[in-house]
Amino acid sequence: MNGITNLIRINKWKLDEKRRAIADMEHLLAGFKEQLAKLDREQEMEKRIATENQETSHIYSNYAEAAKARRENLLASIADAEERIAAEQEIVAEIYQDLKKYEISEETRLRLLKEQQKKRLQEEMDALSIDLYRRKSAH
Repeated sequence: MNGITNLIRINKWKLDEKRRAIADMEHLLAGFKEQLAKLDREQEMEKRIATENQETSHIYSNYAEAAKARRENLLASIADAEERIAAEQEIVAEIYQDLKKYEISEETRLRLLKEQQKKRLQEEMDALSIDLYRRKSAH
């Protein structure tokens, strides 16, 4: 195995690892978004209950403050996850470009090697044919 084959193997491994990391981050991001949607539904329900029941309406302001802080935390987590995913995707793009360069180089090397072998075989066949012709002509 030559050096370029090792580079290809290593870059494929790196690419797989980064893609797995992105998938994990996207799963985490989806969880944050689901928590945010759940919080929205919960807030609507609490708001409706507070407007219907005067006894619990004074408690709603405390809940609203806590929900606001939770919303801000979730939004910050979502923004952070999106930034990290974008950064990882840029790294994946770079690794992919490197991998393609190495693969193209290896394909070119193998094609040239095959052409050289084909040319060498043809030269041997030509030499054999010339030698055979000379032997026939000599008799």
